Amino acid sequence: MKKGNLASSAYRDVFLDIERSKEFLLSTHHAVFYKFSDQSMKYSYFSPAIEELTGYTSSELTELGFDRAIQNEVFSKISFYSDKKDKAETDRNYFSRYWIETKNDGWKLIENYTFLDDQSSDKNQVVTGFMRDVTSLNNYILNIIREKERLNSIIELAEVMLLVLDKNGNVEMVNKKACDVLGYDREEIIGKNWIDNFVPGKVKEKLLKIFDSVLTGEDSESEYNENPVLTKNHEERYIAWHNKEIRDNEGNILFILASGEDLTERKNEEKIQQLIANILEASNSESDINEFFKYIHKSIGELIPAENFYIALYDKSTELISFPYFIDKYDSAIPAKKFGKGLTEYVLRNGRSALITKEMDDELVKAGETEIVGTQSAIWLGIPLKISDFTIGALVLQDYDDPNAYTEREQKILEVIAYSISRTIERKRLEEERRALIKKLEKLNSSKDKLFSLISHDLRSPFNSLLGFSEILKTEFESLTPGEVKEYIRTIYDSSKNLYGMTNNLLHFSRFQMGKIECKPTTVNLKKIVTDSLRLLHGNIIKKQLNVKEEVNKNVYVFADEEMLASIIQNLISNAIKFTNRRGDIKVYSTATTNAHGEGMAKVIVEDSGVGISETDLKRIQEGDFYTYPGTEKEYGTGLGLQLVKDFIVKNGGSLSIESKVNVGSTFSFTVPLGK
Repeated sequence: MKKGNLASSAYRDVFLDIERSKEFLLSTHHAVFYKFSDQSMKYSYFSPAIEELTGYTSSELTELGFDRAIQNEVFSKISFYSDKKDKAETDRNYFSRYWIETKNDGWKLIENYTFLDDQSSDKNQVVTGFMRDVTSLNNYILNIIREKERLNSIIELAEVMLLVLDKNGNVEMVNKKACDVLGYDREEIIGKNWIDNFVPGKVKEKLLKIFDSVLTGEDSESEYNENPVLTKNHEERYIAWHNKEIRDNEGNILFILASGEDLTERKNEEKIQQLIANILEASNSESDINEFFKYIHKSIGELIPAENFYIALYDKSTELISFPYFIDKYDSAIPAKKFGKGLTEYVLRNGRSALITKEMDDELVKAGETEIVGTQSAIWLGIPLKISDFTIGALVLQDYDDPNAYTEREQKILEVIAYSISRTIERKRLEEERRALIKKLEKLNSSKDKLFSLISHDLRSPFNSLLGFSEILKTEFESLTPGEVKEYIRTIYDSSKNLYGMTNNLLHFSRFQMGKIECKPTTVNLKKIVTDSLRLLHGNIIKKQLNVKEEVNKNVYVFADEEMLASIIQNLISNAIKFTNRRGDIKVYSTATTNAHGEGMAKVIVEDSGVGISETDLKRIQEGDFYTYPGTEKEYGTGLGLQLVKDFIVKNGGSLSIESKVNVGSTFSFTVPLGK
């Protein structure tokens, strides 16, 4: 049986009981008529029914005295009336209800009606009356009352919403469950029109049609339907309704009984389970992690408002927080940053979800727990993303205008799906890392092949020069002029020096690739490193008659690995010398700047007026490709120098920038953290 039918049946039974009670009250029972004499103070007459009523015969009761049987009077009333022309002449009657003890020790409730005639003789006033047994009637009424109280208790404690509406749709009765669902007190609901006050606008027209069809007796969907209700805080709750109209014998509606089951949590649970299933399915798809983040945002938006949404991921090894997905109507995407004291870090640090209002945010700032980052929102909801006991990130929603946009309900929904999202993100990250590693290995294999090709080709040239001129000196020394000997020795020296530089870069590169070079930053004077590098390359500068300007402040100190920094600067100046024509210009200088996190950095710039770099070759450099060209005076190289420069700069927490124009020149600049 439907819950709604059960409740309506109970109400119908009570209604029929009341009708039967009315007939019962109007029916005639076995009454006892009597007479009582004031003179003798005894009952002078009892009708035969007295024995059935009391168990005593008339003579026994006359002798005993009826008053002795009365045990407890529960009600009495005297009234006056007159049916005579002289209104001064009146009669009195007396009504009472009392318990009597019968001859067989039983108990009966008696109703007594006594009539007094004020015009009778004062000496011998005779009272007449009748009495009847109302014990069964009383028990019957008590049973009805108890049944009604029991029914009211059942209705009040029912786990479904129960309402009684009149034929106009006004609420006449509502139980506790309905009050809890709607969020109103009982007094706020009784008397209100149901459709006008508790139905969302989008379904009012549909319900009005159903209500009209019920009133006209037409076939309708009134027996069962599913429709939302509007709560006091304007939340829509999804309800399954069972309705039953109670009619009189002529078919007119007396009232409508409606029972409703709140399906909101069940519907939400179904949506959540479907979302989890979709997330697990998406985790097995070939889509990349960025597409997966978009899918999470879209899916969550189908459950709760998600206009401002971002995902933060935490790398414990670097203590960096990245924001791979960030959608916000006010703030721009946040670059990766060090672990700080924002609300995101508050969730990551505690490993628990947090629902934070603006007032709570202010309190956290005041207590030193957090700092305000970006635009402050009216309500902020952060859910940790965990793998086992380790927090890998956070999922965040915020609303800038409505402080009631998120409640504990939304918090619990996101907590349920967070684990599945965490696992999928971790899986996607591992897949991305695996694909990146495969791509890197493929690139390394390709680079290795190119490197070996470059080494075999570019190392052969200085060796050929070195061996060739050495052989001439060995075999033809006596026939050579002093000028020729000097020139051959100079060539051998240059080839040896180039070969040493190429071999040194190759050694550094191989050690770096194998992880054998550790970055040990210390505070270093920048001008000293630049001056030392220029001194080492002074011979090449003189040979090409280059105009070199160095403008580095002697008070600039940087925090970097000294050997790596020397290699960076030496390689950049060496490249500038190599690709600048004779009598060209080179300038080395520095400026102060900051990185994305606001940290102080020194920017080192090497400018030249050389041959420049084409867009194609510049792209190859940025992609880490190995290639080499001879310098303006046939200087040799392996192409390793710039790769080492890029790797060393990144290792020291800086970045490299290249600007170049063919036949105009190039500008290489890099940043490095300032030292104290």
